[in-house]
Amino acid sequence: MSLPSWCSNPSKYTVLKATLLILFIIVNVFLYTQSKYAIFMDILPRIGINFSVAVVTNTVNGSSSSSSFTYVPQYNIFNNFTNVPATTNSQTTQALIVPKIKFENPFTNENVVNPHSFRYIITPNVTCTDRDVELVICVPISQDNYKGRTVIRNTWGSYAYNVTNKAILIFFIGSNLNPEQVTTDKQLSESAQYGDILQEDYIDCYNNLSLKSVSILKWVSSFCSNAKFVLKADDDMYVNIPFMITTLRKYITDAPTKDAFIVGSVQNNAHPIRSSSSKWYTPFKLYPDSTYPKYVSGTAYAMTVKAAFLLYEASLRVPIFWLEDVYITGLCARKGKVDVNHSGYFSYGKPGASGCSFRQHISGHRYSHQEILNIHKELYDVNLQC
Repeated sequence: MSLPSWCSNPSKYTVLKATLLILFIIVNVFLYTQSKYAIFMDILPRIGINFSVAVVTNTVNGSSSSSSFTYVPQYNIFNNFTNVPATTNSQTTQALIVPKIKFENPFTNENVVNPHSFRYIITPNVTCTDRDVELVICVPISQDNYKGRTVIRNTWGSYAYNVTNKAILIFFIGSNLNPEQVTTDKQLSESAQYGDILQEDYIDCYNNLSLKSVSILKWVSSFCSNAKFVLKADDDMYVNIPFMITTLRKYITDAPTKDAFIVGSVQNNAHPIRSSSSKWYTPFKLYPDSTYPKYVSGTAYAMTVKAAFLLYEASLRVPIFWLEDVYITGLCARKGKVDVNHSGYFSYGKPGASGCSFRQHISGHRYSHQEILNIHKELYDVNLQC
């Protein structure tokens, strides 16, 4: 897999791994034909192969739980491999065979050119299994931003804590540059307390945000295929989720045949920035075209779960590009034929940091922790007059 040279950590297969892979395939094809089930052991993480199997840790405050699913093969087993998650450090893990959402689409027969072959280091305890889930709230965030996660849990992310809302909240993080310390005791403790962190072993940096968004799509497709909607929102956002849910339900009502769409602040005819002094500098060798496809601002956008699945499948077949919103909602959406819709309620700017302002907005950008707290307090104040 080709990653940006300034922030990459690729793994290389050895002859031994290739031999183990061949033996593994032969043995498991035989087992599957005999028993209709495939039970995959510890060899999987060592060779980096995933047959829709995940190692999931359900551990909160010292207790653990697990469940299992009947394996339903989705792909030709000799093609379309993705990685199996690694076990979580110092925690009990259980191998689960996970059903994956399935849609027929011609592009999924194309060769995989960009396998998302990263391991799970920490997995969330919250689950979509055996429950009705309307919304999966996904927040990409740096691994050391504990304060940001706390603020979101106590404000707009708390929407997930009301069971009547049928929502779950997950924070997506990467790993640091030290291979001996991909996670910390503080992160493990936080995960054990809240059960809402998903960590993969790619390097956590700005230029790998596309990988973080692909990890969102992969996790939702694998573990929350029964959900209806997915929200991806950055950690410096405020999101009026009740207003957003009302908007999404209206989209479904107004266009019931459109079951794969993205909603956000659409950007049309945007041009790559060729100035090397810019934060968003994109040289010709990375993107030779003069304009980007239509895409939505990556600060916050929502989609249906079918759109998430199609975007993930497209990401396996579209070479990685470092600008997350262009890559996911532009290049991958074009590949997967996912509708991209504009809503003026989503803003990549900064509306006033007040409850009154957010009665007319779904999202706003670049808020401090204190501003997020203030917006939330005012927005839910029953005595607020605007």
